[in-house]
Amino acid sequence: ELPSDPPEIRLAHCLRLVNSHPRDEHITFEAKDHAYFWRKRRAAKSVTQLVHEFVNEFCEEQAISSMRGSTNWPRPGYLKSVLSKQQEAELAQLRDTEQLRQAFQQEGRDELQICKLAHRLLARDRKDGPIAKLVAGLGLSENEIREKWAQAREDGAKEGTWMHAQFEHLLNGGSLPSRTKEVVLLAQFLRSHPGMTAYRTEWRVYAEEEDVAGSIDYVAERTDGSKVIVDWKRTRRTRLSGEAFGKTMRRPLCSVPDCTLWHYRLQLNVYRYILEKYYGQNVSSMYIVGTNPDNGDHPYVDEVPRMQTETEALFQR
Repeated sequence: ELPSDPPEIRLAHCLRLVNSHPRDEHITFEAKDHAYFWRKRRAAKSVTQLVHEFVNEFCEEQAISSMRGSTNWPRPGYLKSVLSKQQEAELAQLRDTEQLRQAFQQEGRDELQICKLAHRLLARDRKDGPIAKLVAGLGLSENEIREKWAQAREDGAKEGTWMHAQFEHLLNGGSLPSRTKEVVLLAQFLRSHPGMTAYRTEWRVYAEEEDVAGSIDYVAERTDGSKVIVDWKRTRRTRLSGEAFGKTMRRPLCSVPDCTLWHYRLQLNVYRYILEKYYGQNVSSMYIVGTNPDNGDHPYVDEVPRMQTETEALFQR
């Protein structure tokens, strides 16, 4: 389990000192309120807030209800940890359930296999029959799902903070006592993209006319002087699939899929827009790099397309 506080970053300002920009001295950030200030005046919104103004609101209750009511319920990752005595007794009364009961109770159980066995049992009953209710009960309740999601958000925020702190320390010339899986994936990405030199980390930027500010995780410089923007993500690969199931963002971004990957792509394009318009930079590439250890032995890498029309549309409201 990670400590409550992230590791101390002693070298975080090295790149800022070496590659300073005249605008740096005018922008500050207050972590408590997650607020940016330009010349001591609070910016209207952050880049993240700007993009999320065009995202359709997520209804947790509706999502849980839809998931539990789908034909794929129960599903892996949402099974109860143990069966109650009543559930065991009711399953034991049904034929051909011994394999399901044994699989459920095994240490290091295969949840995909359990769900397949449960769905096979479900096929023997009508949708509102007693077997259907019993099988549905193998999955988490609505309250248990809410608690699971809340815990996942808390854990994800802490793990993401630690990951960013480690990366920032390393990219500014520091070293770590041990190499985490995230750091190994970071190194793989950097090796697979030669010709880039670390330029800035956590670069705070601001756009006056748009009154928007934000922090760029990592900016590298190519040999031709152009810049590369990188956004580090500890998000699971499944959330970066780009699948929006037909949903699109709010007007005037109706052509943009409403899903996590496209939200991130828009954010990077806003950073590009700000660097090019206000900081005199030429941005040649943008990447979203996923370094969640659960994603496998290689980092998730998305080369972000240039979305000039969509980016300008963000500021038209």
